[in-house]
Amino acid sequence: MARNHGFSAKELNKIRKTIRSSIGIIKEAWYEHVFFVGSIEPRIKTIEVTEEIITAHLDDGRTVSVPLVWSWRLSEATPEQRNNFEMIGDGVGVHWSDIDEDISAEGMLNGIPAKQPTRLEERSA
Repeated sequence: MARNHGFSAKELNKIRKTIRSSIGIIKEAWYEHVFFVGSIEPRIKTIEVTEEIITAHLDDGRTVSVPLVWSWRLSEATPEQRNNFEMIGDGVGVHWSDIDEDISAEGMLNGIPAKQPTRLEERSA
């Protein structure tokens, strides 16, 4: 390696020593990256609701939009009610207390619209 990449033997020994003394930290960081990065739930950073679209900006840089009609409660809500929301936890979802609606980042990514109640459910509520 010293001959092919221009490192002196002294530099290589220093690198080797640093790696050996930090191997536990290096392995832990590697395992976290490999095993946990892909399994972290998406988080909503900001959300916008217009007359036609619900748009969520995720903390990983993605933007997800779904039609407003996917949430029958939001589509029937006033603009004031649509703007009165709070994040659930650290952004796993959004809650609108005025209309009792919750939307998750996972639901938006997987394309799961809100289910409208059946006539029987409406009568029992």
